Amino acid sequence: MSTVSTPSSPSSPSSPLLPCTPTFPEYSAPSHPFQNTNELITVIPKSTSDLITEESQLYDEFPSDDESTPVTPPAMGRPSKPVRRKSHHSRASVDSRSVFSNDIFLSNNLGESRAFARRVTVPGWTSVGDKLGAAYIVYDCAIVTKDGTTIHALKRYSAFEQLHTSLMLSLPRYLLPQIPRLPPKSALSRYRPSFLARRRRNLEQWLSAILLHPEVGASKAVRVWLME
Repeated sequence: MSTVSTPSSPSSPSSPLLPCTPTFPEYSAPSHPFQNTNELITVIPKSTSDLITEESQLYDEFPSDDESTPVTPPAMGRPSKPVRRKSHHSRASVDSRSVFSNDIFLSNNLGESRAFARRVTVPGWTSVGDKLGAAYIVYDCAIVTKDGTTIHALKRYSAFEQLHTSLMLSLPRYLLPQIPRLPPKSALSRYRPSFLARRRRNLEQWLSAILLHPEVGASKAVRVWLME
């Protein structure tokens, strides 16, 4: 007689299914090369040769003066303007050019100068009269002509004022800026030696600027002033 076995019923209820959590391989961070050292980090300075090399490379990046500057063509229908390049002349070249230009200016103007004076000085002054009365100061004006003759003219300060006025009234307008200003007056210090010495120097500079000028020095007002 055969027997049939049947599966036995489970003794406990079945548990619910849970989602599976993925697993990843463990990651290990790289270790720092200096994590186990207690020393300070020292920055090694660059050598002199490295500095020279870097400086040379820096200068090579700048364009030289000989390189041509690209010029953008002008638009159609508009007149082209000249392109001005920045000048890179050295101080020596500028100075030599200035001296050369001044030589040309002097050579051109000395030949056309009609002034008769070659050198002008005011070597001194003297007091005329009594200080308590009608005393005044005269200045010795020494003018050396082109032929070597020295002319001495004693002039008061008021005479210099008269010459200044005559020049401003008789000269052409373009020559008026060439007339310098006279030194100022001082009623309280007009007899002090320090004031007179300073005025003598200023009058010498003023008279030299007038008489040595190629056009002003040849004017009629100057000749009349010297003959008075």
